[in-house]
Amino acid sequence: MNQVQQIIFGLGLGAIYALVAIGFSLIYRTMGLLSFVHPQYVMLGSVFGYTALVTLGLSLWEAVVPVGVAAGIAALAVDQVGLRPIRHRRGAEISMILATVGWGIVLVQIVSHMHAYGTRALSLHSAEPHRPFHVAGIAVRWDTAVFIAVAAVIVVVLTLFLRRTRTGRALRAVGESTSTASLMGINVERMFAVSASVSGFLGGVAGLFVGYIFVGGITAGDIGLKSLIAAVLGGFGSLPGALVGGLLLGVIDNLVSVDISSSWRDAIVFTFMITVLLVWPTGLFGRRRYVRS
Repeated sequence: MNQVQQIIFGLGLGAIYALVAIGFSLIYRTMGLLSFVHPQYVMLGSVFGYTALVTLGLSLWEAVVPVGVAAGIAALAVDQVGLRPIRHRRGAEISMILATVGWGIVLVQIVSHMHAYGTRALSLHSAEPHRPFHVAGIAVRWDTAVFIAVAAVIVVVLTLFLRRTRTGRALRAVGESTSTASLMGINVERMFAVSASVSGFLGGVAGLFVGYIFVGGITAGDIGLKSLIAAVLGGFGSLPGALVGGLLLGVIDNLVSVDISSSWRDAIVFTFMITVLLVWPTGLFGRRRYVRS
């Protein structure tokens, strides 16, 4: 029974990984960019979550949308101010990647010098912990259920957005070929902005959950970086793969930490990733050959 509880908690953790991994994959599919500033949107989500839950007194449910929107706006600002000029000048791919690294450092430095946050660990927990509820005799933490439920709703809404709306179809077209999409009359730069905003929203919500289940602050971005494993496992650029990879990573991560050793957790998880890539070099759902034009 305890093993089942650990798997359920791992799915909750995996839901967090999945949200960030989907953001990684969405940026890569539309921009062809591995964005190293993306994990810092998780960091921003955790500190915005601290403001929402502790300073403003919102509940976890109430904080999801405003925290996600705030992180999305920050991601849009970084894209428009820090990346778009490089794209317009047709900068090299390595220049774009290094720019995202630099913006990630800038965001961490800004937060660490803010009086409200600083470098300390921020606790987002309420003063009185909620009791777990039971399903078929299995104790389930309420926050784990919230993480899974919110992530499921977001994934469904995002899927419907990409498949049923004009903007979503335009995003998918840009992901297939920016030049062809441009010839079809799609504003490619606008789609890049939408992609950055949505990815920032996902990272912000994940950061809220990270701060609630662990601690918030400038170290929360480490979870975001670890989510890159989930994106790679599922197949980089594949949104369904990012979801499956995130859930799989969460379960394995938690089981290894509880049943084997928390100090060896990262080494074992990365070894698992390498083993998967040796068998499936493109990941579980990745394309055999991915070419963007």
